[in-house]
Amino acid sequence: MVKYDAVVVHYGELWLKGRNRGIFIKRLIENIKTALDDCEPKVVDERDRLLIHFSNEKNMDKAVEKLRYIPGISWFGRVMISKNSLGQITKAANKTLTKKETVRIVANRSYKGTSFNSYEIVSEFIRKSKSINFKIDKSSKKELLINVTRNGTLISSEKINGIGGLPVGSSGKAIVLLSGGIDSPVASFYAMKRGLDVVYLHMHAFDNNKSAEESKMKNLIDVLSRYNQKKSVYYAPSYVFQSATMKVQRRHELVLFRRFLYELATEIARKEHANAIVTGESLGQVASQTIGNMTASQHGIGYIILRPLTGFDKKEIIEQAKALGTYGISIKKYKDVCSIGVSNPSTNMNAKLVSELYRDCKLDEALKRTIGLASHIG
Repeated sequence: MVKYDAVVVHYGELWLKGRNRGIFIKRLIENIKTALDDCEPKVVDERDRLLIHFSNEKNMDKAVEKLRYIPGISWFGRVMISKNSLGQITKAANKTLTKKETVRIVANRSYKGTSFNSYEIVSEFIRKSKSINFKIDKSSKKELLINVTRNGTLISSEKINGIGGLPVGSSGKAIVLLSGGIDSPVASFYAMKRGLDVVYLHMHAFDNNKSAEESKMKNLIDVLSRYNQKKSVYYAPSYVFQSATMKVQRRHELVLFRRFLYELATEIARKEHANAIVTGESLGQVASQTIGNMTASQHGIGYIILRPLTGFDKKEIIEQAKALGTYGISIKKYKDVCSIGVSNPSTNMNAKLVSELYRDCKLDEALKRTIGLASHIG
C-alpha cells in the first residue's frame, strides 16, 4: 500500500487574476481549512499550487473526498515527496505503481535550480525501465506526474478533477431565491462556482416557518452546503402576499409575485450586505420567464439579478441536478409557491402595470409584514 506524504492542489483559473491573485488564493486556503477542519490540515502555499499535510492517512483520505466539492480547485491528488535527485525520484516513483500498470511520464520543473531538466527525468526512467515496477508507454492515458519544486519533487499517478471556478466568497455575497424545485438549487451551485457566498431565501406555502424549516428544504440545503459550509437561510411565508393579491387577475399573479420576491430579497440583501440576487430562471422556460415579464418584474430593483441558467434547457438542468445530488430531493412532492398555477398567464407584462398592481395591492405593507414574520437560520 502506497504511503503518501501530502495532497497537492492546483488552481487553474486563479492564475488569470494578475495582481489580485493573492486575494483569491488566500480565500481558497481559508475555504479549504474550513471544509477540512475535522481533518486537521496544514496548508502550505507553494506559489503555483497548495500542499496539504495531514497527521495521519485516515484524515488524508477523508480530505480527498471533501476537496471534490470546493470551488476554485482545478485538480488535486495525493503525492509522495522525494529529494531533488534523479535516483530519489525514480525510487519514490517505484513505490507508487505496480508491475501491472503502464504510464506516460509527465515531468515538469517548477524549480529550475537542479542540475537536470525535465527531459533528463524522462530519460532516467527509460534508462531504468527494466528495473522499475511499472511499464512506460508515451501513448498511455494514465500519467505519472513528476513536478520538481524548490522544496522537493512531487510524484503521483493520481489526478482528480475539481470543480474549478472561483473560491466561494471571492465575488461577494448573493441572495439566492431557493424554491423546492429542480432549477434554483442548480443555479445556487453555479453561483457558488463563480465565487458567490450565498444566503438562501425560501418563500413557502405553510402557515408557519417551522414546517418549512423541517421540510425537504433542509435536505436540499444540506446537499448544497457541501460546496459552501456556511448555512444561512431565510424562511418567509407567502400567505401575506396571497391575501393582499386576492383581487388581482390570476394571469398577472406570476409576474407580480416575482416582483414581490425581488423586493423581499432586496431587503434581506441590505441586511446581509449582499451584492446580488440569484434566481433559477431559464429564458423562455415558463410564462414568467419571457424577456418582457423578466424585465417588468425586476423594474426598479436596485441589485443586479443573476440568472446562471439563462441558456440551459430543462434536460441540461436535470442532468446537472442529478450530478449534484439535488434532483431526487427536488422531485419529492412539495407545495411550492414559485409554481403558481395559472391557465392563461400573461407573457408580456409591462413595468408600469406591474408597479400599478403592486401599489394598488399595498404590497409595500405586505412586504413589511412578511419581513416581520420571516425566520433566519445560520
